[in-house]
Amino acid sequence: MSTVEFKKKGNKQIALRVEPELEAGIQKALSMDGDASVSAWIKRIIRKELKQKGIEV
Repeated sequence: MSTVEFKKKGNKQIALRVEPELEAGIQKALSMDGDASVSAWIKRIIRKELKQKGIEV
């Protein structure tokens, strides 16, 4: 019997469900901050939070 091995490629995707009001707020902050995409904005915010907690990535 043969087995198929899948190798992980690149970075992991994480799906989020957000309420319309939260999405509107994200879009507003995105345009105010000048980020190119929602994912770039979210990653920047998460990195900032992690750094404040002393977690370096």
